[in-house]
Amino acid sequence: MEARSKKNDLSINEETITAVQLRKLLTSKKFLDSPDLLRDADLTYLLEKLGRKLFSDEDIKISAYHFRSLVENLKKHSHISHDQHQELELCLKSGETYAVMGLTEDAEKCYEQAIQLSVELNDAARHARSCRYLGNLKFQQQGKFKEAIKCFEKSLEICQENGELLDEAYGLNSLSATYFQLASWKKMEDVCNQALAICEQLDEDELIACINNNLGAMYSLRGLWQKSLAAFQKSLPLFEKLGDYRGLAETYNNLATLYRDRDMWHEAGRCFALSIRFASQIGDTITKANAILNRAELYVMMHDLELARKNCFSVIGTFHKLGKGIGEADACKLLGVIYTKSERWDLAKKYFDESLEISKKSHYQLGLAETYRKYADFHLAQNRNDLAAESLKRSLKNYRSLKAHGKARQVEKFLNKIQTSL
Repeated sequence: MEARSKKNDLSINEETITAVQLRKLLTSKKFLDSPDLLRDADLTYLLEKLGRKLFSDEDIKISAYHFRSLVENLKKHSHISHDQHQELELCLKSGETYAVMGLTEDAEKCYEQAIQLSVELNDAARHARSCRYLGNLKFQQQGKFKEAIKCFEKSLEICQENGELLDEAYGLNSLSATYFQLASWKKMEDVCNQALAICEQLDEDELIACINNNLGAMYSLRGLWQKSLAAFQKSLPLFEKLGDYRGLAETYNNLATLYRDRDMWHEAGRCFALSIRFASQIGDTITKANAILNRAELYVMMHDLELARKNCFSVIGTFHKLGKGIGEADACKLLGVIYTKSERWDLAKKYFDESLEISKKSHYQLGLAETYRKYADFHLAQNRNDLAAESLKRSLKNYRSLKAHGKARQVEKFLNKIQTSL
């Protein structure tokens, strides 16, 4: 695919441009601050998408090489000293690091080796933990929720047989997150309540805070405002008492989104700022990126499209680099909204289509529901009511499948209105 700049007649394609050239261009003030420069939709889209890929490859390959070398040297030392306990701990820790780096295959090998070693050592606690970590890895791969559930159930079985209550509570929390993605609300609530009962018995405030944060996110999606707010208000003081900045960052981001969706802009802005501040202090890149993207949607609501666009561009590469398909799909969806409102139809269509593509690949049903809903606005803005109705039907189907009844009712009402005009 090739695109041509009308300004300077430069031919740019994926094979010829270098990472250094692209980094210099995409981070230049001229590119970020000059929407008039970006008249060529193909060029704009190609540059941004190339940036995601090249920045990701350039940084991760170097880090992965050095970390793999370190792990192999440590494993050799463990073999020489015949210390299986040390080797088991190394597998768990290196697996966690590989997972954070997005190196899924390396992480999976480490966790599988940890499972084997823990069985040989008859270490029930770390056997359960290894299964749970492997389940978390499968969960993060989006399409492997059934495999994740099997891992979590195996972990829970080991915990229950050996009286490992704390690991059981963590396993239940991981299982609840999977049920969230599958829109199994009743199962999620039941599992969360089981985990809370264990945590209260153990005075495990950190996990109590995490579970309430997850419940708040679930209630928010279902449109249960009061229950969502109450859950977040239980989480925040516990995270504050513990000095858990990551927990504070995640909960403030969720609370800000709740306020934003109720048009409480001042409260939303304050909570987004707190989320970004706490995430920055601990280097939590993904939570910071999520908060910035959610804040960009607030800017769209406030009609500051240029600031919203800059916020999207500042994080979309982060999601791609870390293999976070959901975040990347959401960023593409919001760019589609921004370009629709700017009447940049070609760019809007490209980003909506990419959002749908990533959402399907990631089995991200909420992303499909939201993107089809926004795609309807794109068609309506061009007086294509028939296409808008088709997009709304697809959105409605996905919302119903998610059991997001409040959202489904809104879309259905809008669809009926459009259909009467056809």
